Amino acid sequence: MIAYSVRFAAALIVAFGASQVCFANDPVAADEVIRQARILDLPNGESRMHMETNSAGIIALGPDLSLALTRKGDRVIASVRNRNLVHADQLFDLDVKTLPHRTVEARLLDANFDGVRDLLIETQIGYGGVNVFFDLYLGTETGFEPLAAGRDLSNPEVDLEQKQISTMQRSGPTWYRSVYLISDDRPYHFMTTTAAGDGIEYVRFLTNDGKLDQEMVTDALAEDPRDWKPLRIELPEGAPFPLRGEPDDASATSGALPDGSTIFVRRLSEDHRFVLVEHSKGEIKGWLKTEWLPKPDSARF
Repeated sequence: MIAYSVRFAAALIVAFGASQVCFANDPVAADEVIRQARILDLPNGESRMHMETNSAGIIALGPDLSLALTRKGDRVIASVRNRNLVHADQLFDLDVKTLPHRTVEARLLDANFDGVRDLLIETQIGYGGVNVFFDLYLGTETGFEPLAAGRDLSNPEVDLEQKQISTMQRSGPTWYRSVYLISDDRPYHFMTTTAAGDGIEYVRFLTNDGKLDQEMVTDALAEDPRDWKPLRIELPEGAPFPLRGEPDDASATSGALPDGSTIFVRRLSEDHRFVLVEHSKGEIKGWLKTEWLPKPDSARF
């Protein structure tokens, strides 16, 4: 078992009793006295702060800079402090939507892989505590950018090997996954997936300006999503398969796939009644009724 270092917030002074503290250099007021937050330093260089209601803590950003976080009720206030300055520059004052008696988490880690630690701050929780959402503030040499570079990231994890951020979100029985890559030190939404069966995903790839690049249903889940290939299906012999121009029974047919064709599955309609398919040679493309498709046993569409 890995032993994590646990420490209480530094640079806090005790006032009005052993369990009540306030920031050094701050005026002591009875209605602002708060408890210390718990801070964990992890072996990978990440620091995590867990704030109970009415608590505060400070994490060093460098020799001269520190991040101060205060939770008052459902508000979380963040400021960057320089040890040579009396005042602090406020980064944000957020309303946090969480469960009663739950701690609010802040994470300091290098999320864009530029050598400077960034801030993930918990903002809300949903689906009975399954989806925990964070906003991402990118670190700079003097603190943090004032505007969030990512919002509502659900259960984010930073992959140092793949150089990407992944998120997971549950809705009903379905899990959704997103992957964010880094371009010019900034994260952009590269991929989102929806489970379409056991080991089968409906995936959409985006460009760094937010436009759809390509989409597919895939069962070839290589470690790197950039290596994924669309689901390949062999159609049975005996009859042609009519295609429609739109995923609708009223849409006119646009052609037909010859029997015995090999097709790629590119897209699911919103109600999963139709799939967008294309001939393996790229000559024919259209919407095919899902019920006519010889799907793998593990598929759920």
